[in-house]
Amino acid sequence: MNTVINNDSQWIQDEAEKIRSSLLNELHRIEHEVNEKFVSFKNDFNLRQPKTTERPEKKPPNRQINASRTFIPRNSILTDLFEISHIRSIRNMFAAMLLILVIQVTVNDLVEYGRIKLDFQLIFECFNKLHIALFIWLIMQLCTAVVVFMGFYYWASRRVLHCDTAKRLRIYDTIWLFIYMFYIVLFLVLPCREIVKHQLAIASSFIVLLEQLRQLMKTHSFVRENIENIRSQCHLISESKTNDNTNLVEITCPDFSHYLYFLFAPTLIYRDKYPRNAVIHWDYVLQMFGQVIAAIFYVYYVVVRFCIPTFANLNQNQITLSIFTSVLFNSIMPGSLFLLLGFYGFLHCWLNAFAEMLRFADRMFYKDWWNSTSFAAYYRTWNIVVHDWLYAYIYKEVFALIGETNRVIPAIAVVLLSATFHEYVMIFSLGFFYPVMFVLFAIVGMCFFFFLPRNKGVLYNILVWAFLLIGVGLQSCFYFMEAYARKSCPANDTFWDKLVPRSIVCRVSLPSAKLLHLDL
Repeated sequence: MNTVINNDSQWIQDEAEKIRSSLLNELHRIEHEVNEKFVSFKNDFNLRQPKTTERPEKKPPNRQINASRTFIPRNSILTDLFEISHIRSIRNMFAAMLLILVIQVTVNDLVEYGRIKLDFQLIFECFNKLHIALFIWLIMQLCTAVVVFMGFYYWASRRVLHCDTAKRLRIYDTIWLFIYMFYIVLFLVLPCREIVKHQLAIASSFIVLLEQLRQLMKTHSFVRENIENIRSQCHLISESKTNDNTNLVEITCPDFSHYLYFLFAPTLIYRDKYPRNAVIHWDYVLQMFGQVIAAIFYVYYVVVRFCIPTFANLNQNQITLSIFTSVLFNSIMPGSLFLLLGFYGFLHCWLNAFAEMLRFADRMFYKDWWNSTSFAAYYRTWNIVVHDWLYAYIYKEVFALIGETNRVIPAIAVVLLSATFHEYVMIFSLGFFYPVMFVLFAIVGMCFFFFLPRNKGVLYNILVWAFLLIGVGLQSCFYFMEAYARKSCPANDTFWDKLVPRSIVCRVSLPSAKLLHLDL
């Protein structure tokens, strides 16, 4: 009797869990669709709004203009996905795969060498000269925090002296525009010069380059979000002078503490205030950083187990179409793991760790890009942090410049700019020019973006995944082939040598299985 009761109780619990999971998934799907439709309607409405030429409302004397802009919180359902048992099970499957890889490498060491070789030389090589990379990051961070804020503060505070004359104001703003552009160029050039000068390894170069772009985007957002406010304040001051009003409106700049918080917050859109949580869960922070480290070791084992054995034994002179096809499909699985590990390690774990430490409440760093049925949807949902910046400062700006009549040109500008800087990171981190990323992103990806039907359904989701996996497989295949070719073939150490793919022009056979690691 007790057995029957226990079985019934277990059955009820299982059925209740199934119903709960089904309801949660359905609610998430409905909420996502409603949010998508609302955001799409809001964006369309904003783009269709005609530009107003109304003069700003005159404020009463002796009152400062309130420049505070509050960030509108977005409730992310995606961070909560890992609270669902089914999603956690998928993550646990990847953890089990990592454990199997560790066991496999350990067994291979015991069979081949008779002992366990705890050799993480590849990781140390990839992070070689990390102290130099961190020093470069520190200099960049100080420039972004101090130089940018002080320059903006000086421009804003001195602009009041030129508010009464339109011609002087244009000259003053033009001079500062060139100063700003000069600063952007220097911020792009000098870190790259240090990377080349010190020959930083691939991971160290990635740190410098990604931080460089992050800080540039934050700088532009800070300037762009506050410049109109300063201009409107200056307009009120000129009106006060015209009316002989002795109680002038004071120029108010953003508070430095708000700017400093923005520099470390996981967002690229500046606001004076953001939604904040009440407490910090430090156990969650440690868990997220621990999973970032686990993702790095996961990448290491994938490279050691799948990539090095494939490309170390590849003879450059004997590559035929059949061999290349075989190598390409052997690269799809590790390339797919690189994609998923990069997404989970950075967009989920790294950003959530910093959001938790800063009590940053908006956790919508990505949407359900895995459900995308078109590449347009994939580009919009893969990285919401960067997408928001591109939409706010590239798409909308270009849309306004061309007269708000054509949406194709702004979309092309966004894709080209994103593809260019993706390739820019690859060039300086790998140390050679091989525009595989740009071709797949800007040319093939743009064709899929505009010409692939945007229909919903399982078939289109499968097509997106198939093209995506083939793309990451191509990138892994070509970049590993080029890296091994440059390792094995003699170098001329000239500028043109960096531009010509050595995997194509090289006529020296790559070494056989004696090559145990990739010296990047």
